[in-house]
Amino acid sequence: MNDSDPHALETALGQVGEEAESRGAALVAFVKARVWVLADRDPGSDPEAIKSAQLSLVSDGPNQDQAMLAVFSSPERAGQFLKDHGGAPHVIPVEGPFAVLAVPHQAGIVINPNQNPSFRIGPEAVVYLKDEMARARDRYGATPASP
Repeated sequence: MNDSDPHALETALGQVGEEAESRGAALVAFVKARVWVLADRDPGSDPEAIKSAQLSLVSDGPNQDQAMLAVFSSPERAGQFLKDHGGAPHVIPVEGPFAVLAVPHQAGIVINPNQNPSFRIGPEAVVYLKDEMARARDRYGATPASP
């Protein structure tokens, strides 16, 4: 998706501030990026296998009851998280839209959990993104990217 600048997400995350524009830029960079998730199994070259994999969830900081899909801006960041905190043992690259669609009901996303820079996408924003992706699919006949 964002082959021209593999560091665009990391750059956007580093520029996030309180203003809506920087948060919006980070969100757009995420949707355009290749990201990494931790999965319970390596899907190999079978794109259908990732759909049934269990992906690592983390809590939302002090809100221990809020599940968040752990997403990483690089395989190195995913590996470091795995080393420091454990989780599903396979670091799998996926496109940002796939990560959005993989979020369980009532969960959110945290990019680079327990690392800096990080970014939180709350459950309500994930629902909005899923709805927007469905509208785009219906309007343009587009389909979500697969890993």
